[in-house]
Amino acid sequence: MKIKVLLVMPGKEAQVVKIPASIKYIKAFIGENLFRIKLNENTTLIANKNAPHDEFNRIVGGNIILGTFFVVSIKNRRRISMKKKDIRKYTNMFKLRRHQKKIETYKEEYLEEYYSNQRKMKQKNAKRNKQEMFKIAA
Repeated sequence: MKIKVLLVMPGKEAQVVKIPASIKYIKAFIGENLFRIKLNENTTLIANKNAPHDEFNRIVGGNIILGTFFVVSIKNRRRISMKKKDIRKYTNMFKLRRHQKKIETYKEEYLEEYYSNQRKMKQKNAKRNKQEMFKIAA
């Protein structure tokens, strides 16, 4: 059975697509490690936990969502097609122009912090490796 969902990809406008309701298809499209954010009592955002760190998509509740995600309606713990009013609501909510400035700001700050942490880890590892080499040589 195919259902109507909202597909939101980084750098693109949200679009309505019909997909199979199976979780296997969603995992194949988005990625294996999924997480869900409940947008309201019958609507859920499904995204990938392990999306690449440079694929900033949208901001939801102060959190940056990385990578492609779906917005899906839920009824009795099953995925169902979204209603027209929900499609309108979430299409407006995830308009690219609403999120772009905030994302650019967060992106610069986040990447700066991320690469700073990477450099620190490299330095720690280099120091540890040097100490290990001295222990082996002694």
